[in-house]
Amino acid sequence: MFLNNFWRQVIILSSLVILASLFFPSGESLKYSYQLNDIPREPIIAPFTFPILKSEEKLKTDLEEALSSEPFVFKRNKELVKKWTNSLENFFLLSEDIRQTKDQCLQSKDLIYRYRYDANYEMILSDYKTDSTKLSQLVLDIENKYPVSVQETPWSSFLDVEYQSGIQYDLNEFETIIIQICRNRWAEGIYDIPRTDIISEKIMMIHQDEVPFMANPDEYHDLESAWIRAKQELTQSYAKTDEDQYTTGYALIVEFMKPNLIYDKETTERRQQSRLSKVSRFQGTILKDERIVDANERIIEDVLLTLESLANAIDEKEGKKTGLQAFFSYLGRLIVIGAIISFTFTFIGVYRMPIFQEWKMIFLIALVLLVELVLVYLLVIQLGFSPYFLFLTVLAMTLTILFDARIGFMGTTSMAILNAVMIGNNLDFIIIGMTLSSIAMYNVRELRTRAKVFTTIFSLLFISFVILIGLGFFKGNPWSAIWIDLLPLLITSVLAPVVTYGLIGLLEIPFNITTDLTLIELLDFEHPLLKRLQQEANGTFNHSIVVGNLAEACANAIGAHSLLCRVGAYYHDVGKMVRPEYFIENQFTGENKHDTLTYVMSAKTIKNHVKEGLELAREYKVPKIVRDFIPMHHGTTRVEYFYRKALENAEDPVKVDKKAFQYPGPKPNTKETG
Repeated sequence: MFLNNFWRQVIILSSLVILASLFFPSGESLKYSYQLNDIPREPIIAPFTFPILKSEEKLKTDLEEALSSEPFVFKRNKELVKKWTNSLENFFLLSEDIRQTKDQCLQSKDLIYRYRYDANYEMILSDYKTDSTKLSQLVLDIENKYPVSVQETPWSSFLDVEYQSGIQYDLNEFETIIIQICRNRWAEGIYDIPRTDIISEKIMMIHQDEVPFMANPDEYHDLESAWIRAKQELTQSYAKTDEDQYTTGYALIVEFMKPNLIYDKETTERRQQSRLSKVSRFQGTILKDERIVDANERIIEDVLLTLESLANAIDEKEGKKTGLQAFFSYLGRLIVIGAIISFTFTFIGVYRMPIFQEWKMIFLIALVLLVELVLVYLLVIQLGFSPYFLFLTVLAMTLTILFDARIGFMGTTSMAILNAVMIGNNLDFIIIGMTLSSIAMYNVRELRTRAKVFTTIFSLLFISFVILIGLGFFKGNPWSAIWIDLLPLLITSVLAPVVTYGLIGLLEIPFNITTDLTLIELLDFEHPLLKRLQQEANGTFNHSIVVGNLAEACANAIGAHSLLCRVGAYYHDVGKMVRPEYFIENQFTGENKHDTLTYVMSAKTIKNHVKEGLELAREYKVPKIVRDFIPMHHGTTRVEYFYRKALENAEDPVKVDKKAFQYPGPKPNTKETG
C-alpha cells in the first residue's frame, strides 16, 4: 500500500542514497581519521606497507623546482629579421618619395604663380595637378600601411622638405641609425613573451642549422626591455632637445623592432609534463606492523600526514575489492547513509505528511541535500578548501524559508553528520555547523522585512567569533590556528544569507512554493489587484484590511501562520470588485440593488464573488496558497440573509432550494483558511 501511494518518493530517496554513496569514504579508512593534536587511546599500527604522501607544500615546492629545471625552448628566426628590416627600408623609401613629391609640388605651385600670364601656364598647371595627385596617393599609402598621420607632429616635420628650423632631415643617415639600433637588439635577441613568464633557470636556444645550446634567460631581452635599451641608444645619437626627431625615431623602433626569439610552447610544455610526471608524490614508506603513533601521544603534523596516507591507501584498496567483499562493503555504506538521511525524511513522513505526499517537494529537499553534499566533496575534499566554508548554513536557511524551521533543523542534522564523516569524523565541524545553522534558522524563521538579511549576517559573525574561539580555548589551539579557521567562517557568515535569498528566488517558481518573501510582496498596496480593489470597491478594500488585522491576531493566538492569514484576508473578497454595488460595504448612496432582484438572484449574485475572485486571482498570478482563502472563507455555508427572506416569503418553505443559497466550497483545510 505504501509503495503504491509513494513509489515516486521511494525512487527519489533511493537515488539520493545511491548518489550520496559515490562521494562517501570507505568505512575502514575512517578508523584512521584524526585531527591535529588529537590523542589516540590505543597505539596505531600499520596494517600493511604503504607509501607516505608528500604534504601539499612539499609537493608544490618539488613541482615548482621541476618546472624551473626544465628549460624554455626558443627558436631564433632570421627570416623575421629580414622581413622587418625590409619593411623598415620600404618605409624610408616611401618617405623619401613623399618628400621628393612634396618638393616637386612646391616648385610647381611656385611656377603657377610666376607664370600665371605665360603661354605655358596650362602645362605648368597640369604638372602641378599630377604632382598633387601623386602626393595624395603616396600619403594615403603610408597612412594605410603604417601608424602614421601626415598632418600630426612629428610626422608632419619628418615628411616635410625642410625641418622647422630650416635644416633638412638627412634620411639616409636617419635610416642607417634606426636600422642599426634594431639590428643590435635582434643580434642580442628579443623574446616574444614577457621575461616574467619564463620560470626556468635556463633556456634552450635553437638556431637554424645549428646545435641547440643552453643560455641564461637574462642574456636576452623581452620586448619592453629591448625598447628601453633602444631608447638609450637613440638618446646617444640624437639629443633630447631635438624632440621631434627623437620621438620619430622611437616610434619607428616600436613599430618595426619585433621579437625574433620565438617561444616553442608545444615543445616546452611537452618536456615540462614529462618532467612533472617523474616527480614522486611520496616521501617515504611505512612497513607493515610498524608503529605510526603510540597510545596517549599527541598527533603532530608528520604523524597526521602518515595517517592521511594510510587512509588514502585503504581507499585505493577498497576500489580494487571484488565479489562479495566489495558488495558487503558497499551495502554497509548504503545502510549507514540511508540511516542518516532517514532522520530528515522520517520526520517529514510522520509530522509533515502533506509535504511528504507531494513528490515534487521530496525531490526539492533531496536536490538541496545532494547539491550541498557535492559542493563539500568538490571544494573541501578534492580542492582542499577549508571545511568551514559552511554550505550547511545555506542549506539550513533554504529549507527553513521554503518549508519551516523543523524541516530545516532535521535536514541540517543529517547533512552535518554526513559532512563530518566525509571530512574525517570531524566533531568540530558538527559543533560549529549545527550552532551557526541554528542561529541562521532562528533569524529567518519568520521573514517580515529585507533587513533580516543584515540581522542574520551580524548574528552569524558574532557567533562565529564566539564558537570558534571557545573551541580553540577548549582544545588549547594557538591563536594562529584559530584565525586560520575563523576567516572562512566570517566569509560564510556574510555570503550565506545573500546566496540563500538569491537561491530562494530560483526555487520558488519551478516548484510552485510561496515563501514569506512572496507573501510580503503581496501585502504591498501597490500590487495591481489590491490597487484595483481600492479604486473599484473601496468599502471592500477597507473591510479586507480590518479582517487582515483580526486574522493576524487570531493566528498568533493559535500558532497559525500569521503572515499568510493577513495576506489571505487582503485577497479573500477581490471578486466583489466585479459588482461592488451589490455588497453593503460599498453602498454609500442608500440605494440597494437587491431591492429589484429575487432572493435567489440576490444569493447568486453574492455567491458569484467567489467564482469571479478565483478568476481574478489566477489572472494576476496570485499563489494557490493565497487563492484558497477565496472559496474556503465561506466554505459550504449559506447566504443566510436571503435564505431566511426566501423562507419568510415563500408560500411553501419546504420548496425553497437550499443549494441555491449555498456557497460551492470547499471547506477550509488548514488553520489559516479556517
